[in-house]
Amino acid sequence: METPPVIPSRVSFARRNAITLKLLLVAALVLLLHVPLHLLNSLQVERAKTHTRALPGFIMRAASASPGEPLTAHPVFDAYRTVGRALKYAVLVLALIFTAFFLFEILGGLRLHVAHYALVGAALCLFYLALLALGEVTDPGVAYAGAAVASSSLIVCYSAAILRSWLRAGAIAGLLAAVHSVLFVVLRMEDFALLAGTAALFAALGAVMFFTRNVDWHGSQLEGAR
Repeated sequence: METPPVIPSRVSFARRNAITLKLLLVAALVLLLHVPLHLLNSLQVERAKTHTRALPGFIMRAASASPGEPLTAHPVFDAYRTVGRALKYAVLVLALIFTAFFLFEILGGLRLHVAHYALVGAALCLFYLALLALGEVTDPGVAYAGAAVASSSLIVCYSAAILRSWLRAGAIAGLLAAVHSVLFVVLRMEDFALLAGTAALFAALGAVMFFTRNVDWHGSQLEGAR
């Protein structure tokens, strides 16, 4: 008995459902990764309190010598502030990187599992942990660079395997370098941090719109831009 042919409309419907389901799973993963990020933020707050109790002499000297100077002027507290502010942008960083992998999946005809996204997200979370750990023993700028290089190296090497191309992994490396560079500038800016962050989001959204401008989301095939 012959197998009945697959109706094209059903194939198209199944593909659209698969794309929608993948988007929902990736979005849920971003929210799930917010849990370890929240725990990491609690850790940096606790570490800051511990160092505050360990440095009473410094705090007293800082308060008496310069009344306008904040009590957290010690370099280690600058590192804690950097981690705390960086964590506020963590969800956006996760969303940007996951969007890049999703675009490779759509435009490059690849199939990535949610586990792949989860491992990449774990490497991104390790960036903040490394930033916290290195910030306690070295200059915040050096700590940021070291954490970014360590986390990005993991992601790029892993990307070469799951994206099946070092060229695609190079694109991910460029994106990570851009994201970490913009984040570093935003963290160093006090008065224009919101403006710089908003401009970066507009640029990221514009890039996504450009690369997906010719994708046929409703058709039987998802074709990338020519």
